[in-house]
Amino acid sequence: MEIALTHKGYSIPKERVGAAETKKMIEDLTVCPKTNAKFITPAQKAQLTYKVYRESPTRWYLPRAYGIKTFGAVETDVVSEGLPLPAAAMSFKGTPYQYQTDIIDSFMNAGANGLICVPCGKGKTFMAIKIAATVGRRFLVIVDKEFLMNQWRGELEVLLPELRVGILQGPKAEVDPDRYDCTICMIQTLCSRDFDDTTFKNYGFAIFDECHHLGAQHFSKTLQKVQVKHMLGLSATPKREDGLTKVFFWFLGEPVYWEKVREPDPTVIVKSIMIKSDDVTYNTIPTDWRGETVMARLLGNILGCHERTVEIVRWIRLLCAEPDRKVLVLSERIGHLEEIEKLLEGAFELAYYVGGMKEAVREEGARTARVLLASYAMASEAMNIKSLNTVILASPRKNVEQSTGRILRTRVSERTVIPVIVDIVDSHHMYRSQWKKRQSYYKQCTYTMETWQHGAGAPDVAKKQKVEQVPAGCLIDD
Repeated sequence: MEIALTHKGYSIPKERVGAAETKKMIEDLTVCPKTNAKFITPAQKAQLTYKVYRESPTRWYLPRAYGIKTFGAVETDVVSEGLPLPAAAMSFKGTPYQYQTDIIDSFMNAGANGLICVPCGKGKTFMAIKIAATVGRRFLVIVDKEFLMNQWRGELEVLLPELRVGILQGPKAEVDPDRYDCTICMIQTLCSRDFDDTTFKNYGFAIFDECHHLGAQHFSKTLQKVQVKHMLGLSATPKREDGLTKVFFWFLGEPVYWEKVREPDPTVIVKSIMIKSDDVTYNTIPTDWRGETVMARLLGNILGCHERTVEIVRWIRLLCAEPDRKVLVLSERIGHLEEIEKLLEGAFELAYYVGGMKEAVREEGARTARVLLASYAMASEAMNIKSLNTVILASPRKNVEQSTGRILRTRVSERTVIPVIVDIVDSHHMYRSQWKKRQSYYKQCTYTMETWQHGAGAPDVAKKQKVEQVPAGCLIDD
């Protein structure tokens, strides 16, 4: 019996895998996110544990890249090439920059399988569509949010105007090869529904947008259902803190291009605002019965501090005194954004960019507002508002590469307003630790740093610095 590449994955006969190899394989492919042993019971850990392999009485079905790396190349390939795209549908109406052409070439030279990992604003969607036209086969696009589905559809209509685009969402399954050249799929639908083995056989290419989500237990089911000839994962930040990055690497392959350094950009200004308050609640660190800090309650305490919110509003007013500034305000809590709106007292045209809004309303507000109040969740992926040039990080966060990247989508040569990052730094030791990580990131990016005390009218002169430019650029480690 041969080792084969199939629509179920890397298929190897059980008789060709020894007992020790089988034991290690099962251990490898039975995964669990990293957890704090203090806060989880064995039963809870068992619920979080899942396997990313399948089996029949005679065969193991493994993630493709894992199988090849562990047991060697396949001996036969029965995965279909997919139906060809009509000639008109492959006519690409864009012109890649040279760096994009180099990245596309890297992917094609790697057998058109693997990940492309580049920072925000580098054109991941653009490059993926160009690759789809180059591969020239019917293709899938897998997304996890409805507004991403609509963004992809819009980009496809511009770049491949003759392409017939279908949708797979809820009960809708537009996969008929006589009617659709491409199908955009909601990952939730792929995970929750059962599909016939032939459903995706006519597709030869699949694009997994924001592929870092595929490490999660529920979403990883998608990788077992969609196994086509060529697969591309897209992510600006592929590393998962729960240790499950390996899951989608096993299925899609390793990054063929991973830009871990952002180009140095000393024109960007970071204003760190050092918050100081005598508010008792703000300074209280809530703990549980073990003496461990309850971070959710602590976050509520600091975001509920009135004088802290007043300081944020003061900065919004200062920044909006410049007529061309468009300010993005990010917070973990919608109630915090609502308090900011209340204190602004209608001074500026304002809109929200949060989950649960109708997309048309959200996008219209993003287009017209001077001040955009947004959740980190919505800003973390696929927010594409090129007019933004200022961001206020209104609640603490350890990793801000994605969030700050939202104001850097305009190329340096095309900017008319200097980008500004206002980083609100709280006094608690755990939040100061997060600030040190953000500060290190800013320095690696060679951003110009300023330190401001709470309520001050000028930065600390001794601490104002223009960071020496480092040729290596900015290490991206989210």
